[in-house]
Amino acid sequence: MATRLPDRLRHYWQRLRTGERVLFFTVGVLLVFGFFFWLAAITGTSDVMRVRDVYESSPEADRGLQRVKAYGCRNCHTVLKVGEWGLAPVLDGEGTRRTYTWIRAYLEDPNRQMRGKTLHDGRYATNFAEVPEAEKNAIAAFLFAQKAMPGSANYGSPPE
Repeated sequence: MATRLPDRLRHYWQRLRTGERVLFFTVGVLLVFGFFFWLAAITGTSDVMRVRDVYESSPEADRGLQRVKAYGCRNCHTVLKVGEWGLAPVLDGEGTRRTYTWIRAYLEDPNRQMRGKTLHDGRYATNFAEVPEAEKNAIAAFLFAQKAMPGSANYGSPPE
């Protein structure tokens, strides 16, 4: 005669050593808490999954976004949560980490601003020396419009 499932489970549980029981119990508790944490995050009960980066739109910044797309910046950078991850710095939140003056100086001479730690030399990425001044201003306005709110991974204090 077949035994009932609870009896079989009790039999297997009793055969386990104390350390194995503790391990199974701990994993079970973590799975239950993880499920409720995930459920709270996707239903909006918790703000864990909330986007904390914002884009302060303006006509100049919108022109800069078009230039960023045209120059293929997303082939290396992540901008507005779109693009390559890990190849080059994430540009979301750049307006919180950097001042407008710093961004504009970078677009004038990236190697001087980053002490030679950039690939913006025309071989791998756009050589900003060849970009017209109006487009540099628009790109700088766009990058400065990328703000990160407290709690964002992109949040940081601007350099001095």
